[in-house]
Amino acid sequence: MDSRLPDRSAETLTYGASTAGISLVLMAVAGLMMSGGIAAIAYLLGGVEGMVLGGGLALTLAAAIVIRRLALLDQPRKAIDFLDPELVRMLCGINRRAMLVTGLSGDPVSLNSAFERLTGSGAAGLHDLIAGEAAHRSLGTLVRNVRQTGEGSGTFPLASDPAQEITLRGRRTAHYMIWEVSVDSYEARLDQERERLAGFAAPLFDRIQAGIVLEDKTGRLIATNQTVRDWLGLASDDPLPASLPLDHEGRHLKIGRRRDMAVRTVSHELTTREKDRHIGRYRFLISAESLRQRPGREDGAILIDPMLDTAPVSVAVADRAGKVRETNATMKGASIGRGLKDGDSILNIVHEEDRTELKRHLELAAASEIYDRPIDVRFNVQPERVGQIYFSSVATEKEQLAILYFLDTTQEKSLERQFVQAQKMQAVGQLAGGVAHDFNNLLTAILGFCDLLLVRHDAGDQSFSDIMQIKQNANRAANLVRQLLAFSRQQTLRPKVLLITDILAEVSNLIRRLIGENIELKVVHGRDLMPVKVDQGQLEQVIINLAVNARDAMPEGGRLEIRTSSISADDPFVQKYDIVEPGDYVLIEFEDTGCGIPKEVIGKIFEPFFTTKEVGQGTGLGLATVYGIVKQTGGYVFVESEVGVGTTFYLLLKGYAQAGEEVAKAQVGEDEGPARDLTGKGVILIVEDEDPVRMFASRALANKGYTILEANSGEAGLEVIESHDGPIDLLISDVVMPNMDGPTLVKTVRETMPHLPVIFVSGYAEDVFRQNLEAEDFHFLPKPFSLKDLAEKVKSILG
Repeated sequence: MDSRLPDRSAETLTYGASTAGISLVLMAVAGLMMSGGIAAIAYLLGGVEGMVLGGGLALTLAAAIVIRRLALLDQPRKAIDFLDPELVRMLCGINRRAMLVTGLSGDPVSLNSAFERLTGSGAAGLHDLIAGEAAHRSLGTLVRNVRQTGEGSGTFPLASDPAQEITLRGRRTAHYMIWEVSVDSYEARLDQERERLAGFAAPLFDRIQAGIVLEDKTGRLIATNQTVRDWLGLASDDPLPASLPLDHEGRHLKIGRRRDMAVRTVSHELTTREKDRHIGRYRFLISAESLRQRPGREDGAILIDPMLDTAPVSVAVADRAGKVRETNATMKGASIGRGLKDGDSILNIVHEEDRTELKRHLELAAASEIYDRPIDVRFNVQPERVGQIYFSSVATEKEQLAILYFLDTTQEKSLERQFVQAQKMQAVGQLAGGVAHDFNNLLTAILGFCDLLLVRHDAGDQSFSDIMQIKQNANRAANLVRQLLAFSRQQTLRPKVLLITDILAEVSNLIRRLIGENIELKVVHGRDLMPVKVDQGQLEQVIINLAVNARDAMPEGGRLEIRTSSISADDPFVQKYDIVEPGDYVLIEFEDTGCGIPKEVIGKIFEPFFTTKEVGQGTGLGLATVYGIVKQTGGYVFVESEVGVGTTFYLLLKGYAQAGEEVAKAQVGEDEGPARDLTGKGVILIVEDEDPVRMFASRALANKGYTILEANSGEAGLEVIESHDGPIDLLISDVVMPNMDGPTLVKTVRETMPHLPVIFVSGYAEDVFRQNLEAEDFHFLPKPFSLKDLAEKVKSILG
C-alpha cells in the first residue's frame, strides 16, 4: 500500500533510516583510513613490529565502535529522534483519509480528525477501534507482521457497530507505523452523492436541461434533479418511484400511463477507491426533442462536429427536398461523395429506383420523425456499391433539416450472397447425391447382368452386339451419375500425393487435341511448387472440363494459357477472398480470350444442368463437376470474366508438406496388379436390400466357385449367421439399408467374429460413412461395379 501523505512528509519519515545507514558506512571508512594512517606512522617510528602493533590496535578500536553503533540501531532513541511529535501530528492531520500513527508496539502517537469522525471520540488506539476477543488477537498478529515485514492489512468488526466492517492498512516507517482506516460500506458514499445532488450542485444540475438520476447498485432510485421530477410529474416533496421507468434498451422513459418520451442515456459508474467495487451509478438523460431543437449557426448552416468530421462514416446534412447543406470530410473523400457539392441533390448519389424511398425518409426526418431502421440503397458509382442510410434530424432557426449517415455494405452483401449460393448448392447437391445413389443400384444390376450374358454369348453370337449396346449406354449413364456425385461431393476419391507439373505434362497433349489447331495452348509451370494430395483421375477431369469450356468460348480461335504458382497465407490473392482459409496453396489459372461471361449469368455457372449452349450441345454438368471435385478435395474455385475480353478460372489446392513417404506408398500400391485367376473357394454372406444387385452378385460369385449366403436386410443377415453351421469367410454388405444399416451390422457381427473381412458396396462415397467406422477395418467397392470388379476384389481378400 502506498502512503497518501505528501511527498515531503514521506521523505521526512524515511529520512532517519537512510541517515543511519549512511553514517555507518562513513564510520567504517573513517576507521579504515585512521588505521592505515596510524600503521604508517608506527612503521616510521618502530619499523615493521611497530606498524603491526599500531595498525592492529587502531582496527580493533574502529571495529568496536561500529559494532556498538549496530547494537544501538534497533533501540528507540529519544535524544536524537529524527521526527518531532508535533510534525507527526501535523502530517497526519492534513490527510483527508482516516489515519493513525503508532509506535512499533502499537501505542498511538497521533491521529487525525477523519479518524475521530469515523470511530467516535472514545477510540484512542487500534484496540479501541475493533470489537471481539478473536479480532484483538488477529490485530496483534497484524501489528507484528507490519513491524517485521513493513506492511500488511486486515478486516475487523467496528467496535461501535459490530455489524459493520473496517479495513486497516499499515506500513512501517523507521520507528513508526502508519495506519489507514476505511469503512467497507457504500451507504455513506451514496449519502454524500445525494447531498451533493440536492445541495450546492442543484442549481447547476437544474439548468443543464438534462435529467440526472442517482441509483444504488441494485437500480433503486436514490435521488434525481428537478428536471426528472418535472418529466415524471412529481412535486419536490413527492416520494421517488422504486426505479426509473425506462425500457430495457434505455431509449424511452415512461412519463404517463400511455405516454413515452424518447431519450438518450449516458451512465457513469460509482466505485470505491479501496476495492474498486461497484456501489451505484449516475444516469444522465437527454430528451430526443431537445436534441432536435439544438440551435445552429447564426447564418442558418449546420456546423458538423469535429468528431463527426473525422469519423469513418460518411455524413451529410440535407433539407426536405434533398438539397445538400454540408458534408463531413469522410463523405468528401468517399467514392459515393466525390463531386458532391453544397447545394447539389443528395438523391443523385443513389440509383433511380431507390430515390423515392430516400425522398420519403428525408421528409420524415425533416418532420422530426426519427427511425432506428436504415434503408438499403444502391449507390450510383462504378463499380456498383450498395449500402445503408440512417437518419436523424436537427433544427435551425429557419427550418428542420435531416442528417444522413452512409454505411457501405458492399462486402457484407457479397458475403451474404455467397452464403445463400452455398446453401443452394448444398441443397441441390444433396438431391443430386440421393438420385445418383438410386441410379447406381439400377446401373449395377444392368451392367452386372450384361456381364453374365456376355459370359454365355461371345463375339460371334447374334446377341453379342445388342448386349454390348446395352452395356455401353449403361456406362454412359454411369459416367453421368459419376458427374452428379462429383458435383454433390459424394463420389469416392482415391487421393495420392502428386505434383501438378507432372499432371499437366501428361494431359497437355490430350488438351491440344481437344481444343483444336485454331486455339493456341500455352502452359507456364511455376517454380518450387508444393505437392498436392488429390485424386489424379478426378483432377485430370477438372483440367479437361475447364479446357473444353474455354474451347467452346472461342469458336473463332484464340489463346488458352494455363499457369501454376505457389502462394502463401499472406499472398494478396488469399486475402482477396474472405472464404479462403489461410495456408499454403498451389494456384492453377486457366485464362482464355473467349467471349466472356455476362454478370447476370456468372453466379449460376456452377449450378448443375445450367448451360448457355444450345440444346443438345452440353449436359450442364461440366463446371458443376469441377466445383464438386475441387470442393471435396478441400480446395477452392473462383472465376473472373469480362464480356468480350475473356475468362479466368482460379483453382486453389492445398499444398501438402509431408510428401515423400506417401508418394512411395502410392507407387507400391500401383505396382500390385490383380490376380488373373478369379476363381476361388469360401463361404460369402451377401447382405443387400436391392434384389437385382444381390441376385447379380450371388450368381457372379457362385460362378467363380464360392458358396453364397444371402440376406435382404441387416437383421436377416444376423439370423443367417446364427443359423449357419460352419465358418463364414467374407461379408459383403450394402451401406444404406432400412432399419439396421451396414456399419451397425458389421459392428454387431464383429463382437463374435472380430476377424471377419468385410466389403462395403455403396453408391455413396466411402468418406460419408468412414467416420462412423474409424476403429473398423473394411474394404470398399463403389457402385456401379462390374462382374470383373467384384471378382477381383473378393480374390484379393480371400486369395
